[in-house]
Amino acid sequence: MNVTGHNSYSGCRFCNIQGIYSQKYKHIYFHPGKYSKKTHSNWLTYVDEIEAATSSKEKETLIKQYGNKIVIELLL
Repeated sequence: MNVTGHNSYSGCRFCNIQGIYSQKYKHIYFHPGKYSKKTHSNWLTYVDEIEAATSSKEKETLIKQYGNKIVIELLL
């Protein structure tokens, strides 16, 4: 699927959990109860939003937010 790794802010390909960076330990941590499952329609919406972005910077921001690296190769 080429999604971002487990140590990124969006580290899970199955849910929408968002990581929090620890400056002290230089690591990203996840709160175990704050997430919702990703669905196929979520992925389609993410790709549509990234494709609709007007600048490379906006596309890169959305890619980081959604955790989908494959779009970098396809859209940039």
